[in-house]
Amino acid sequence: MFKKRNWETDRKVSGISGEASCRFWGTKHGTSTLCAISLLSIATVLSACSGGSGKSGKDGESAAAPVKQEPFDLYFLGSTDKERFIRDHGNDIQKKFPHINVIYNLLSSTTDDSKGTLSIDGALTRGIPIDIMHVAPGQIDPYLVDTKLAYDIDDLIKKYKYDLSIVYPQAIETLRGITGGPLYGLPVNHSVHKLYYNKDLFDKFGVSYPKDGLTWDEVYDLAKRLTRTDDGVQYQGAIIPFDNLTLFNQLSAPLVDRKTNKSLFVSDPKWKKFADNLVRFRQIPGNENQAFASFTQNGTAAMLVATNDLNATWTTNWDIAKAPVFADLPGVGSGIQGNMFALASTSKHKDEVFQVIAFLASREHMLAMEKAGGLTVLNDPNKKKEFGKEIPWLQRKINMEAMFQDKIAAPFTMTAYEELARSALNKQLVNLAAGKVSDINTALRQAAEEADKAIQAQIEKTKK
Repeated sequence: MFKKRNWETDRKVSGISGEASCRFWGTKHGTSTLCAISLLSIATVLSACSGGSGKSGKDGESAAAPVKQEPFDLYFLGSTDKERFIRDHGNDIQKKFPHINVIYNLLSSTTDDSKGTLSIDGALTRGIPIDIMHVAPGQIDPYLVDTKLAYDIDDLIKKYKYDLSIVYPQAIETLRGITGGPLYGLPVNHSVHKLYYNKDLFDKFGVSYPKDGLTWDEVYDLAKRLTRTDDGVQYQGAIIPFDNLTLFNQLSAPLVDRKTNKSLFVSDPKWKKFADNLVRFRQIPGNENQAFASFTQNGTAAMLVATNDLNATWTTNWDIAKAPVFADLPGVGSGIQGNMFALASTSKHKDEVFQVIAFLASREHMLAMEKAGGLTVLNDPNKKKEFGKEIPWLQRKINMEAMFQDKIAAPFTMTAYEELARSALNKQLVNLAAGKVSDINTALRQAAEEADKAIQAQIEKTKK
């Protein structure tokens, strides 16, 4: 079992997040991209989800008679370091299931016992019966399907009457859209874009603070007003990273066609709208440099749009507003792509392991995560009142309403090649903003060509 210790002190320092180092996307091979995420939004109730949505389970937990509690080892491949896992989930698992001994490793592209990392190939080579994997939507194909670790849990959902309606329906729709129907795990945590702003700079230049509900055009106007040189110091209006805005895009624009495995940057007009909107911020004279630290540490940037955690270590005097929206999509925020705890096909204790996953995705556990500052896929508007209650420094006056967007963007079907496509698009958008590409149409065409080439190379590689 885990060695007991008081994790509450650790939980209350610096950044807050249910999975602060959550892996949100992975490449087919190589080290997965890690991101500091802050979690996500709110939505509607799921009705009769295909594949079964038992309603008799209490708060999403299994309602059938518990399985016989024989001691066993549960092999867990996660996306955070072991200490954070124990703090966020491990202690709760031990308390709920004292007969289970969790053996935890950080899922990585390589196996290194000294660092506690384990690759999928390493686990399979050693004959380790993986029980649970914490994976992102974009990792379902390479990490679960291609490795034959995918296991449809729909029958277990019915058997133990797990109530899917406690989860944002968009999160379930996203996962089923990728697989074509089967559900391989249950989502728990997610992230949301927010508009951070530097109160000192707004005060310095006599500009009113941003409010919830601003459009992108209004934020662009603010960025132009606040980008200036004063006493020899260059101040920037807004830091707008492209990466996460592409992944969680408000337009619900898919990056790759799942049937053809071709990028959609040229054929889908939403991408021109998306690119036109973001690139203009970097074309404001004086706002070209997009260093994250300009906002978080240096205090020379007025605004930042990001999914990052609310963070006590930032030196900027900041507050937040809801992320800007497109004028023709009022209230529509980020898409939701909650990372899930997947039940691996190699598990020798599938019923018992499902009970653990159902607990991690229960109202009880997700509400505890919300109190500890982690946004979850819990479909309950009342959780707003609980968010961050266990974080002392967060009790200062912050616009916590901005953590919960009005509407979640509709899900789009993802593929195993999102990261390749996203990388190609972001590269060309940066080139366009820097004047290295002549126009938006050329940038999108070059992004499409680069993405298609990379996708095809990956497909050929996997055939060998």
